[in-house]
Amino acid sequence: MRPAKCLRLGSPPPGSLAPARAQAAALRQPIARTISTTSNKRPHPSPSQLPGRLQAPYLQPHRRSFGLPSLSSFLPSGGGDNGNNSPKRVLTANRTLPYSPELLFKVISSVESYSQFLPFLNASTVTARDPETGYPTQAFLTVGYGPLSETFTSRVDCDPAKGIVEARSGARYEPKDGGSSASGLFPGANEGIFEYLSTKWELAPVVPGGKPGGPQTKVQLEVRFEFRNQLHATLMGAVEGQMAGLMIEAFEKRIRALHEGQ
Repeated sequence: MRPAKCLRLGSPPPGSLAPARAQAAALRQPIARTISTTSNKRPHPSPSQLPGRLQAPYLQPHRRSFGLPSLSSFLPSGGGDNGNNSPKRVLTANRTLPYSPELLFKVISSVESYSQFLPFLNASTVTARDPETGYPTQAFLTVGYGPLSETFTSRVDCDPAKGIVEARSGARYEPKDGGSSASGLFPGANEGIFEYLSTKWELAPVVPGGKPGGPQTKVQLEVRFEFRNQLHATLMGAVEGQMAGLMIEAFEKRIRALHEGQ
């Protein structure tokens, strides 16, 4: 015979004790708390609040504009003859483009649009034109890089027959060889930071040579310049070697954009 089970009045049935024990065991365990922190998003700091090495991405405007004083304040006293013997610079770049010389000449002779696509040029304004051809003969150009920014007068020569457009600026300029000369002054030329600055575009059609396709034109860019003192030469030294290449690359992009937009 099995012994009779004795149940106390008011006691829970044996089967109901298991869940209670499990709950008690769970309560004795350490409580794992999940702390949720709310991130207070702050607005992006201004470039002036960032460390120097983080400022570059914030300082890439499409068009450079410097509200700086005239660079003449940096020039040593005594006029242009300051004892500077810095060498003359001659930078060249060339490229063959799949466009006609006539189309390319329209772009290089539109001096007023230079500031829209050429690097280091912040503003370009034509101030005089040939009454017969309508091509520009004089312009105000504002060159800028880093802390340098200066507006000066540029004499412009456009020769569609030879495919040449040349702009010459500077305190003293001799058209024959690009050298410094007292006889090379023209009105307003003594405003700039250069002894002289010559930017010459030259176009030449390329003989197809039996190759299929449209016209081909060789674009030659030559930049000649000399600074009035060593300070300007030092500031521009970091980029002067790339100047012509960047200019002709920007010119190619401009031509492509205009051609595709037709």
